[in-house]
Amino acid sequence: MKLSQRFLWPLLLICPVAVASPFEDEDLDLDALMGMDVQATSAMKRAQSAFDTASSIYVLSKEQITNSGATSVPEALKMVPGLIVRQLDNNQWAISSRGIASRFSSKLLVMIDGQSLYTPKFAAVYWETLNVPLYDIERIEVIRGQGGLLWGSDANNGVINIITKNSLDTRGGFANVTTGNQINADINLRYGGDISNQGSYRLYGHLKNAKESKKGISLPPNDTTKQHSLGFRADFTPSDEWSGLIQGDVTHSTLGQNYRGVIDESNENIAFSDDLKRTDSRIMARLENRMSPDANQMLQLSWLKQNGSQDYIKEDFESIDIDYQMNFIYQSLQLDWGLNYRYNSISFAESLFLDSDKDFDDLTQFGVLVQAQYNVTPDKLDFIIGTKADHNDLTGWENQPSARFIYKPTQNHLTWGAVSQSVRTPTLIEFNDNFRVNGTKIKELAVISSGIQALDNYRIATYLNGNDKVKSEKYLSYELGYRFSDNDWSVDLSTYYTDAKNVAVIDMNAHDEQFGPILDLFLAGRIPEVFQALTTTRIDLDFASVADTTTKGFDVLLSWQPLDNLNTELGYSYTKYTYDLPPRVEPAIGYDSKNRQLFAKANYTFLTDHNVFATLRAENSNAYNTDSYTTLDITWNWQISPVWATALSGKNLFAGSHIEYNNTRETYTLPNYIDECITFTVSATF
Repeated sequence: MKLSQRFLWPLLLICPVAVASPFEDEDLDLDALMGMDVQATSAMKRAQSAFDTASSIYVLSKEQITNSGATSVPEALKMVPGLIVRQLDNNQWAISSRGIASRFSSKLLVMIDGQSLYTPKFAAVYWETLNVPLYDIERIEVIRGQGGLLWGSDANNGVINIITKNSLDTRGGFANVTTGNQINADINLRYGGDISNQGSYRLYGHLKNAKESKKGISLPPNDTTKQHSLGFRADFTPSDEWSGLIQGDVTHSTLGQNYRGVIDESNENIAFSDDLKRTDSRIMARLENRMSPDANQMLQLSWLKQNGSQDYIKEDFESIDIDYQMNFIYQSLQLDWGLNYRYNSISFAESLFLDSDKDFDDLTQFGVLVQAQYNVTPDKLDFIIGTKADHNDLTGWENQPSARFIYKPTQNHLTWGAVSQSVRTPTLIEFNDNFRVNGTKIKELAVISSGIQALDNYRIATYLNGNDKVKSEKYLSYELGYRFSDNDWSVDLSTYYTDAKNVAVIDMNAHDEQFGPILDLFLAGRIPEVFQALTTTRIDLDFASVADTTTKGFDVLLSWQPLDNLNTELGYSYTKYTYDLPPRVEPAIGYDSKNRQLFAKANYTFLTDHNVFATLRAENSNAYNTDSYTTLDITWNWQISPVWATALSGKNLFAGSHIEYNNTRETYTLPNYIDECITFTVSATF
């Protein structure tokens, strides 16, 4: 049932602020607006309707990204229901799915057009330097749950694939400028055109200068951003059977950050303000061939280079990926198979913070995937089985099998289920590196106080050590989902239960025998000699693959289009994360916790050339040492003419000055308070 527009005007009156860019969704139906009729590629590694996918998938459309007023990929991901997106400061983020988000989340695979951004040192994504022009994004596909069968290791909790537009769709010129109370200037320029009658191209540039936060926790804020980038993309279609693309970009970033580390004989973490200087470069080329109406093949070559430096850390990482895939259909059988190879070159200078046991200057990884989908009952029942076998230099061969089903009794009802195994290979930090961490106080080890305050508070040198005996973590997941879609509303429900084995945790080795002679000195009253002897002691925190975890929960999303020009979403997500720890060990990241998220979104177009887009998130979790908070991001878009548009945005409204992430025991992590942000954007299309 459609509602009269007069009932929507009160919603506009209570919106305190709103942003603008061109919006093009007035004639789209509900499935298009919610991404359900999009031909998503991440879940099956081939085009398939998102509605018919046996995965918990959400597709963030270009219309939503444009209307939202977001200025970065992490900001855009706040619109994905069920995804954990927490802001550390004005340039750092913690993002994950179905688990615990961390500054260095290692179980979420992030890609741009299928090119992995994974780094084997931290297994993390530097979100602050992920600089993809939002106006050139076609869609962002988010899989909540395992993606190891298709994409390999380290896709345990999910996959984010940022799909950019074909340059054929970006011919002509585009420019926009954004400013606000936290952004001095964010400037984008893009121009595209034809390459004879064989293809098209685009060139783009970006410049950003952003301010620091208003309030820090332990140090004055230093989270400024100075960033500039250049990029290109060219697409070619020489015939109906062949197509190809090549794209690349380079981004230079200077990012103010507060961090901490042990640099002197006090063995105590000291907080610093410093600039992180990074250069990120990537090139990707893809060739596709339609061999017949029932078969196609694809070859993709990728190069990625990242280097960064701070006062005490210098890193240089380079990777080359080669991926080949073939898909074909024979009667009721769809078969996908592929090969992949990755070479990593790694350079991480030793420092006061870090040293390595072995010189891993390079790592290689290669594998094969096979997947078959069989249509048992035409248009009703499908079974999907497959496996991905990968070999890496740290743990050898790993196998990631999966079995799924799709049952579609009618055109608008669908049930799906999956049983899958994925692995997370150790990072070099867990396998090979040694970090000096905040020293352990004597009083934390002793049964009773010595009566000497300086002695009780003395910090023993403490090291977090990699261990070449750590194993790959094994994740076995069970998922069950249901979807329904009608003319003006739809529902998407998914439940999951995951058992993980060989989870890396921290095993404390205090080397008790070293304290015997020191105790004798203390009992003899030779206190100066006690302090001297303590300088030769150390405590080791060793990574060990001895823990298990259980993750369970559900996501539900209700989409409703009460008017042709209004669509809404209402969602709720729940995750419970539990450790099973042997004695004496502690979790490496996170701890037993529950995460609850209430999500609402509205996209309303009125008076032909005005649009209001709003996203509300209520976060309740005991995993991040923060209070619960509710934030509203709202944008008012005005298409002034076919050429000019403006936008006014309010972000992080309602929550006031708040902390979203406060797990300060993580190495280097020093967050700031997150404040309300107002931005104004002017755009021109020519």
